[in-house]
Amino acid sequence: MSSILLLIISLVAPWVVQLAPPRQRPVALVAVIAVLLLFGIFSINPITAWQFWVGLIIGIVSIVVWINMGNRPRGRSRWEDEERAEPTGEL
Repeated sequence: MSSILLLIISLVAPWVVQLAPPRQRPVALVAVIAVLLLFGIFSINPITAWQFWVGLIIGIVSIVVWINMGNRPRGRSRWEDEERAEPTGEL
């Protein structure tokens, strides 16, 4: 059970820091480190567990994929073409 919990914590940790407002990201990072320290005190050392590293890699890769999906250029719509067109004077 602790290995699954560690995997979930390490999957969610990058998202917690990424989704925090920019000025609150250091606080979110400290909170994630505090959760890992508490987990290490009451369970196993997360740094030496493979579940931590696998979850962290999957979490970081999922953020990179999510950000790159939002940066794709989309095709122009008909409305964008009409907005950029010069006025013809016709009504």
